[in-house]
Amino acid sequence: MRIDGTMISAFIDGELSDEETSFIEDALMEDKELRVELEELSKGHQIAVQDLSEALSSPIPFELITAINNSPDSQPANSTQKPYNFSWVAAVVAALFLGLFGGSYTASLRGEVELASTPDWISDVADYHRVYSNQVRHLVEVMADEKDHLETWLTNTIGTDVNVPDLSDHGLTFQGGRLLVAAGKPVSQLIFTDVSGQVVALCLIKTDSPNANFKQHSIEDFSLVTWGGGSGNYVVIGDKDRSDLLEIAQSASRRV
Repeated sequence: MRIDGTMISAFIDGELSDEETSFIEDALMEDKELRVELEELSKGHQIAVQDLSEALSSPIPFELITAINNSPDSQPANSTQKPYNFSWVAAVVAALFLGLFGGSYTASLRGEVELASTPDWISDVADYHRVYSNQVRHLVEVMADEKDHLETWLTNTIGTDVNVPDLSDHGLTFQGGRLLVAAGKPVSQLIFTDVSGQVVALCLIKTDSPNANFKQHSIEDFSLVTWGGGSGNYVVIGDKDRSDLLEIAQSASRRV
């Protein structure tokens, strides 16, 4: 039995047979990628249901009622003319729904698609950043004045060279770093702050297939830029309102 996106969606909606449900449940126990796909589809499903629920609970616009009543296809029950054309009304409802709610729904769906295309480890990094970027006294595990020790420790732990880049020309001051675990692998996290106290982190994970292209992502309140080089993949992460992350990432790529 082959598991595809349609089958997973049916599993989420409870539309599978007992045999098919048991088959997917067994597969989920063994396949991490399948569990991730299920989680991502579930998130998109929840957002779609919430948006639709909010739309349906809103008052019916007067313009829609007027359009339906004035339709040549809408006639009294005892009329000899052709019957009520539900498909026409459905089209009006759909058009009006998209006009009123399509922007927010499309934006949320776009966000889910973008999240689904984000590598697993990047989502984990965003979760860590959400916690650590709010710290003050414990912002880092190893302070900046132990940079040499930090680089050696992280290099030996994650299995590829970790070097602290000078990003002062971007108004960033190195504060130190720590070790993370993302997608089941060790990850180095180097922390920088700007004059306003906003935190920007540079993270590195070892890989045999680095993706050299710079790619911008958005996860909830954060913006990220990913790229690869040597034997590692990198990500720079900061607040969503930052407009200089790509430039920071490009500078870091030349200095690590």
